[in-house]
Amino acid sequence: MNWTLETLLPTFDKREHHSRLIHAPQDRVWDTLMDLRAGDLPVTLGLMRVRGGPSAWVKGIDVGAHEGMDLRVLESMAPREMAADPPHEVVLGDIARYAAMRPSRPEIERGDPEAFAGFAEPGWSKVVMNFRLTPEGDGTLLSTETRVLATDASARRAFALYWGVMRAGSGLIRHDILRAIEKKTRTP
Repeated sequence: MNWTLETLLPTFDKREHHSRLIHAPQDRVWDTLMDLRAGDLPVTLGLMRVRGGPSAWVKGIDVGAHEGMDLRVLESMAPREMAADPPHEVVLGDIARYAAMRPSRPEIERGDPEAFAGFAEPGWSKVVMNFRLTPEGDGTLLSTETRVLATDASARRAFALYWGVMRAGSGLIRHDILRAIEKKTRTP
């Protein structure tokens, strides 16, 4: 099956979309996206510190531990890759109880699109996110969409409360990623 944002989560409770025109060719934007590291994202690292609770507030986030890590591997922040169609789109997904201070995840294979699509156990929220690259003139329109679907009414209520507080931070992270990619494509 061709796994896309639409096939992994065709219906959703919440959605956000952000985009930025990057003045660079599609292949260069793709390579920059795939090479993006947590250390490239100061706003995201700051939000990780806030989300990390009192010990992170005092001790901070060990940037050295995250700096060289690929974004798709940061357990606390990013979903896992579900599908990729280089240099056009990458789709990421995750299932968790996000309202908890430290989100828990079900015992399923993370990064498996079939397991993700078929998961329906009550009490969880499914999140899918993509980065789509579309040639536009001399540049590339880089867009990202995030969709969330709760698996039952209780999880939907819990996520709605969480989203009320965290939505602004989620948007800041997406803008941080888009800004970092734009900046990195300008540097040789």
